[in-house]
Amino acid sequence: MRHNYNYIIRMGYMSTRKTRIQSQLSSVQAQIAALNTAITESSTSGIQSYAFDSGEGSQRTTRRSLSDMQDALSRLYASEEHLINELYNIGIVSVKVRRKSC
Repeated sequence: MRHNYNYIIRMGYMSTRKTRIQSQLSSVQAQIAALNTAITESSTSGIQSYAFDSGEGSQRTTRRSLSDMQDALSRLYASEEHLINELYNIGIVSVKVRRKSC
């Protein structure tokens, strides 16, 4: 009976973990879509900063550089790949290597 109880506990954990990974994957994919849109807008418009003066005060905003956005996109794609591998148990998810000192 004890063995069956542990199995049920592990299956509950795996289901919860899978749900959490799916949620993280959805979040990363939404960030990828948003960043792709921002990169497209930035590369087509060429405008890097905006200024607004209401008469009572002024505000200025600057876009992130295109290279910064592309670096962030590369990191998001790597995160997406890792989460997909973890979700579907594809390949090696992580490896810890220790170097033996002489």
